[in-house]
Amino acid sequence: MLPLCEWGAWRVLMVGSLYAFGIHINIKKQLCCGEFAMKLCRLATVISIALYGVSVSALSQENPSNEAARNVEASDTPQVELIEVTSQRRVQNIQDVPISVQAFGAAQLERASIDKIEDLQLYVPNLNLAESGLSTQLFIRGIGSGNNQGFEQSVVQFVDGVSYARQQLSRAPFFDMERAEVLRGPQSILFGKNAIGGALNFTTASVEEYTSARLFAQVGEFGIREYQGVINGALWGDNLYGRLSVRHYEEDGYIDNVTLNRSEPNRKDQTIRAKLLYNVNNDWSLHFKYEKNDFETVGRQIEILQDEGNPGNPFGATLAAGFGLPNALPETNHDYSRVSNGDSSFNSSQNLTFEVKGMLGELEFESRTSSLQYDFQDICDCDYLGANIFTVPMDEDYKQFSQEFRVASDSANRFFWQAGVFYQTSELVFSDAIVLPTAEIGQTDLGVLPTAVFALTGSAVQGEALSGISARRDFTQDTDALSAFAQLTYKVTDATQVTLGARLSREEKEGFRTINANDTSTGLPTTNPVSPLVLNGLFAIESEQTSGHYLTGERSETAFDPSINIQHYLNDDVMLYASWSKGSKAGGFDARANTVSSFEFEDEQATAFELGMKSTFWNRRAKLNVTAFATDYKGLQVSQFDGTLGFVVGNADAEMQGIEIEGSFAITEDLTFSYSGAYLDHEFTNYEEGNCYYRQQFDTDNPDMAARYNEETGLCSYNGLTGQYVPEFSANTNLDYYTDITADSVLHINLNYNYSSKQNTHQNLDPVFEQDAIGRVDVNIAIEFNDWGIELLGRNITDEKFVTYSGNSPLSGTFGADTIYGFVAAPATWSLRAYYNFQ
Repeated sequence: MLPLCEWGAWRVLMVGSLYAFGIHINIKKQLCCGEFAMKLCRLATVISIALYGVSVSALSQENPSNEAARNVEASDTPQVELIEVTSQRRVQNIQDVPISVQAFGAAQLERASIDKIEDLQLYVPNLNLAESGLSTQLFIRGIGSGNNQGFEQSVVQFVDGVSYARQQLSRAPFFDMERAEVLRGPQSILFGKNAIGGALNFTTASVEEYTSARLFAQVGEFGIREYQGVINGALWGDNLYGRLSVRHYEEDGYIDNVTLNRSEPNRKDQTIRAKLLYNVNNDWSLHFKYEKNDFETVGRQIEILQDEGNPGNPFGATLAAGFGLPNALPETNHDYSRVSNGDSSFNSSQNLTFEVKGMLGELEFESRTSSLQYDFQDICDCDYLGANIFTVPMDEDYKQFSQEFRVASDSANRFFWQAGVFYQTSELVFSDAIVLPTAEIGQTDLGVLPTAVFALTGSAVQGEALSGISARRDFTQDTDALSAFAQLTYKVTDATQVTLGARLSREEKEGFRTINANDTSTGLPTTNPVSPLVLNGLFAIESEQTSGHYLTGERSETAFDPSINIQHYLNDDVMLYASWSKGSKAGGFDARANTVSSFEFEDEQATAFELGMKSTFWNRRAKLNVTAFATDYKGLQVSQFDGTLGFVVGNADAEMQGIEIEGSFAITEDLTFSYSGAYLDHEFTNYEEGNCYYRQQFDTDNPDMAARYNEETGLCSYNGLTGQYVPEFSANTNLDYYTDITADSVLHINLNYNYSSKQNTHQNLDPVFEQDAIGRVDVNIAIEFNDWGIELLGRNITDEKFVTYSGNSPLSGTFGADTIYGFVAAPATWSLRAYYNFQ
């Protein structure tokens, strides 16, 4: 049973939607109790008034069935493109889907040069992706997963129906795609209990029952070289067809590593995908996919952007004057140059998917069996300086097997449904180490810490104890998940339908973590009894030798996630909807903490409300979609840098509300204007034990932030603050223009502008690193012929400088310095692309 306040908010939401339908009902203030409910009331009122303006004119027309709304008649006038999506696990016109979703078909992805999630965020407000030194972070509406290998992604990526819920799988490229869909808000019913922030539903190109081929090449600045090839055709009679897709990509990088005299990040990506389609008969078909990805990167797009003494000398000055290392940190300009002793990463993944699709009488049947695995190896120069302080090698192996069965009735019926069961088992093996190089006291060019510790403590024994030592962490997590889901829809009238859904999930996990102080020459626990003590005393690394850091645990939890959705068609062109849903994400075990006190974290829960409208107008030459939402998160899983060498995991509460719009105009047959925008109000409501930014308690420039420091815990309250990667306003506009050059050629221009208001990129919300508003422009100019084309592609053509992630350089605070590193976006980049289609 929902608490009274949430029932009141839900009633207000539904009353608002009914009011938009033209039914006048008084909304009494007492229905809303509590701050969150009051915010929801205001949202419902605003969106209801907006929708009421549409309903006044719409209700004067004939009120048709929603079946008619799906049938777009042929017209001689230009019309906006309305693509089909599978956001509800059925093929639907996107204007019939009662959730906040933006989708891009194959042609749109190619026209806009959207090659990966990082590009997709430029076209979808409230979608953010950022790479950090230890992971890739994906956020929708300010909800995502931080730096911790123990986390599943809160925004789950699905590729051809298979969950890619791990951070390291977010960097995979788009190519030979059929469709990309971004579903905002909890998607627990049809996509699983961990999709609490949203879902990315990607569909690769299907096997076609005809022969075709395509070649693609790109060359550009910073050593960009890309080659793609696709071939599709019959393999055996009229039953067996195949599709082979291959991609190779290289890039030298746009950062100059002055320490190693090379460009970074240097990338080499290779993907091969093979698909088979076997038509058993008219009703049954078998589908097979094998895909292998190899991504190799040398270096990172990191710069030191701030180095201030607080309270001591700047880190660079200390390293130069105190340790004789003047080149360790010579400057902090945002100039696409860095000092580093080198980073590298290699990610290899494989996926096998087998699907059976057919009809059981009048029921649609689908079985999907999938095996997914990857191996991620990384060496991070995680001090981010040109000094030998420490490195962090990481190795992550992941294996996943899943099986889903789904049955669905005919959606043309007055009552239709879909239901299924899902099972997934996975094994994660992760290890990393903080490796201190071998160096005697005074040999600072080989290793800084032995000399630094000797200077700090006056003890040569302690200094020597940090020569050739590593703090190695080993972590495993095994997970078994079983769930059953169902979604039932009843057409109350030809224009109104109600959908109920639910997913019941059971998840079991076993976790293990240990840390040992090892000798780097042997890889075995050190025989020096002082080394573990110094690691613990100076850097808060608790090892098995000092605190018995050998942790095991088991978790078993059950979740029930229901939803209700009401749709109403005012006419062929306007659909209104209101929804309430609950979502959940399982708890688990902390993979990154250095202390035994941080090992287990609890599950997340979300309660979400949405009220929206989807419409086409101007004789279907334009569309406008509006969504108002409010979501309350309990137990949000957070992982933050502890200011030294580790991370701390916990749970927090947060609320968010906002409005999202999306639409387009077919101004002429040759010119289309598309737009999208979002307003987002995000704040933590119960987060008392967040990690402070460096010396937050002494921040005289921000006394309100200094007052958040708790002397007893050494932590800071985040209550009322907005999280990382949460711009209040974000928007996108796009112009797509065609004009004939000759009878056989067309000039095609695509111009895109993306805007984000100020947001904090610092993982501990340091006010200094609140990123200013960003406006970025991309352009694609193409000349297209019948079978081939050539394109000029410009990214960030106005050469905007901005930071995508920032944090404190580890150990800089130990030396009394406030030193900040940041991942910097690429400058203006131009490339030339060409393709040829064989028919």
